Parts: sequence; structure tokens; C-alpha cells
Amino acid sequence: MRMAAALTLCTMASACVQTAVPQARGPGSAAPLRVTNNGTAFAMDEGAAARRVAEATCAARGQSLRPSIYDRFDAGAWVYVGGCA
Repeated sequence: MRMAAALTLCTMASACVQTAVPQARGPGSAAPLRVTNNGTAFAMDEGAAARRVAEATCAARGQSLRPSIYDRFDAGAWVYVGGCA
């Protein structure tokens, strides 16, 4: 009985929580930047190398990388949600 009450409470509480999703706004908004290791997959522990590639990619465009707390590793690529600005 106690377990069912706890489960019901958790279910009710989770219905009130909203997942944070980064939104691009305004005219200066950039698309997310996905970087790979020269066309091959990065490993999850190669974040520093991926960051250097992302910074170089943005610099080649005359822009700078916009790092975010939402940046992540995804299927062999590092995704920088803020992109270049």
C-alpha cells in the first residue's frame, strides 16, 4: 500500500516538471554545430579535441564558438547547441 502511494505521488509530481530545451531566439541565433574527428567519430572522452575542432570551425567562418551547458556527445559527434556567432 505504501509503495502505491509513493508511486502515485511521484507520478503526480513528474507531471508538473517541464524538460528544459534550449531555444534559438532572435536574428543572431545560430544553428547547432556538430563536429566529428575529420569525418570519423569522436570518442566520448575526446571532448577537449572536439572543442578545438569546433573553435577552429567557427574561426574559419570569422565567428566564435558559443559554448552552452547543453553541449553534448551524440553518436560520435560533439554537438555545440549555441553554434557559432
